[in-house]
Amino acid sequence: MEETNSVPNAAHAAGTNVRDRRTAWWTESRFGMFIHWGLYAIPAQGEWIMYGQKIPVHEYEKLAQQFNPTEFDARVWVSLAKEAGMRYIVITAKHHDGFAMYHSKTDPFNIVDRTPFRRDPLKELAEACREAGMVLCFYYSHVIDWHHPHAVHKEHNNTWDYKLEEKRFSEYWEGKAKPQLKELLTEYGRVGLLWFDTAGGLSEEDSKAIVQHVRSLQPDCLINSRVSHYMGMGDYVSKGDNEIGMSGEDTRPWETPMTLNQSWGYTTRDQIWKTADALIQKLVNVIGKGGNLLLNVGPTPQGTIPELSVERLREVGAWVRRNAEAIYGTEGSPFPCEPDWGAITAKPGRLYLHIHNAKWPADGLRLCGIRNKILRAYPLADPNQAGIAALQSYDGNLDLHTLTLHLPPQPTDQHVSVIVLELEAENDFDRMLTQIPDGIFQLDIPHAAIHILREADEEQGLPALRSAGWTFKLIEPGTYEIMLVSFKRYDQQWSDLYPEPLLVETAGQNIVKDLMEDAADEHSPSCQHPYTAVLSRIGRVTWNEAGMQTLVIGSSKIKDPSPRFTEIWHADPVKLRAIRLMRVEDGAVKG
Repeated sequence: MEETNSVPNAAHAAGTNVRDRRTAWWTESRFGMFIHWGLYAIPAQGEWIMYGQKIPVHEYEKLAQQFNPTEFDARVWVSLAKEAGMRYIVITAKHHDGFAMYHSKTDPFNIVDRTPFRRDPLKELAEACREAGMVLCFYYSHVIDWHHPHAVHKEHNNTWDYKLEEKRFSEYWEGKAKPQLKELLTEYGRVGLLWFDTAGGLSEEDSKAIVQHVRSLQPDCLINSRVSHYMGMGDYVSKGDNEIGMSGEDTRPWETPMTLNQSWGYTTRDQIWKTADALIQKLVNVIGKGGNLLLNVGPTPQGTIPELSVERLREVGAWVRRNAEAIYGTEGSPFPCEPDWGAITAKPGRLYLHIHNAKWPADGLRLCGIRNKILRAYPLADPNQAGIAALQSYDGNLDLHTLTLHLPPQPTDQHVSVIVLELEAENDFDRMLTQIPDGIFQLDIPHAAIHILREADEEQGLPALRSAGWTFKLIEPGTYEIMLVSFKRYDQQWSDLYPEPLLVETAGQNIVKDLMEDAADEHSPSCQHPYTAVLSRIGRVTWNEAGMQTLVIGSSKIKDPSPRFTEIWHADPVKLRAIRLMRVEDGAVKG
């Protein structure tokens, strides 16, 4: 809903309250299970195999005759999701291949009518979820359907069986998509959300129509933003596949859909699995920014979840159970700067510091911006809640509240250790962009003021040039190494990515720098396939005094902060993410 300069009216306030009421259960859950399961599990090469190999419809349909997942047990799946700490399940009711994984009366190309299995797994999941108190949700590919002769997408169409110019989208839209959505919303009980996917080319009119169609059937069913490529649609933002956003990037509720390896559907080719340590770090990174994590599994053709996936989920679940208080029902960090050592979540009267064990600050941890008195500090995983010494101080010249924690010499939990801070009175934080002491200080693009320096010139082949400027409170004067943080897509050469030098202005200095691929940030909790995090050295700058400072950069890779359309996450060869400031001591870079 767009804000205007007029006085807010009752209708505007009511709309906001309805949206908050609908999304409350979801934002409080923080963690869900994604399931990609379909005929594509049989060839075990991923869910896009029909499109990638241009398999004719009549050939692909033969997979249904082989699909007989007799080992499927809905209660086992739901039990595993609960054991992992997940509170909702999103399963593919229909993926891009057009095959319905439930008993659809609209189209006989479904698991009951076309397979020897002849059971409706979504009915069984619905029952198992009701028994377990789990919220069941459905994925539905509403625009891409390679089986239907009249489905039309912006680019990913079946043109090996059907002629694009002969497609009549309304026949698919009115004859299959809408009726199947009605089936899912009227025959399976409460549906927590509908997870739409890949809406390229869908008109704004049809986007609004499908939202209204869902609302008319289940008013409280949530809708993700991928229902349309127009900005602002749906109840929450679904980030790109495996995308973890930057601090402050989203003002609406949001989620990261992520895989345990690098694939979604079951495949024997992809054996690059995330460790439990990496998964937990990514979970706290997401919730520390106020998001949800939707973690995917790809079941086998027999109907089981692969053992390695089960093992990982149980490891994550054991950690989640010990630290549930710091996960469910929390808000993201109240501070705009992401801590190098981990993440922060909050509840009324409490802060939770999620510290990566690999970065455990045995000599103590300092945090700025807490105005409340700290009543108590202790490790969440410690059943005895052994107290941690907490010293608070205030610098009137900088208007700076600093907390110093004297932590135990060793981490207090596996993977990530959570420290609880109990606060006196209502939460009161200084939300100004302030340097986090004793570590890397990162300025993320969403916290910058963006301005146009040069409009795009298509005739000259020149992209728009924008500036990003930050005003921040520096608490430790000295010399800093300035580095640019970029995410580079795996298939790109660095020499092609930044066509012009980066411009930097700060502390009375102007720097013009051709960017190089100087180092890799291999442990970035925000970066994952298909990107790698790259650090580019820009130069050194000295601030002689603490206090308010500014830093401005100029680049054609700075995005328009108010786009009309959503972008495909992996479309960009490179993404400019942040400026990183690393303190130099005795000639060496700290951190």
